[in-house]
Amino acid sequence: MEKLNQLFNKHIEEGLFPGVQWQININNEIYQGRNGFMDIVTKEPIKKNTLYRIWSMTKPIVSIAIMQLVEKNDIHLDDQLDKFLPQFSNLKVLKDIRGPINDIKDIEKMPTIKDLLMHTAGFSYNQIGNSLSKAYDKAQLFYSEDTTLREEINLLSSFPLLFQPGTQWHYSVATDVLGRIIEVVTKKSLRNFLREKIFIPIGMHDTDFCVPEEKQSLLMETYEFNSEKQ
Repeated sequence: MEKLNQLFNKHIEEGLFPGVQWQININNEIYQGRNGFMDIVTKEPIKKNTLYRIWSMTKPIVSIAIMQLVEKNDIHLDDQLDKFLPQFSNLKVLKDIRGPINDIKDIEKMPTIKDLLMHTAGFSYNQIGNSLSKAYDKAQLFYSEDTTLREEINLLSSFPLLFQPGTQWHYSVATDVLGRIIEVVTKKSLRNFLREKIFIPIGMHDTDFCVPEEKQSLLMETYEFNSEKQ
């Protein structure tokens, strides 16, 4: 454990990480530690109950929620997207993954729940660099703090797909679409459904889409690595 702490401290001193909080469980033994800072300006040390943004680790959580609905027979893996979100019924597909956003063709088959789970539905992701990603960015898709998931998914339905569903893999906003499907099927907000069915039952009481004011001081600052300054 001492060697592990030395390694973490080396990375922190080199500016690779502001801080690290870790835990290793081996059989019935637990090894844990905290190194570095929550804020590299104030030098506030990491606390035992520091809160972290989990970013795209939201994706497996939403996927678990979808599989809960599959287990209940509320949805099926082969169900098509437009069964739940009819605004996607007129989906088109880019003729060329590198081509212009308005050069489109007809879709051959509608994406399924399985395609959405596997990121083979044909959606893209912001800031990736292809023409569809650039169109997402231009429309400020998923950038606003004032829109609902319903509004964002409605906007997404106006864009073509990157490729024919099921033919390729591409990291994408498919999980956001799954989140909206959860809302449609359960008649609950994604936030409330995740809290009710996942977070509260397994004791994840500090996991949420927002941090209450009284816990803001526990939130770890987030930084972007700049390779040009290394």
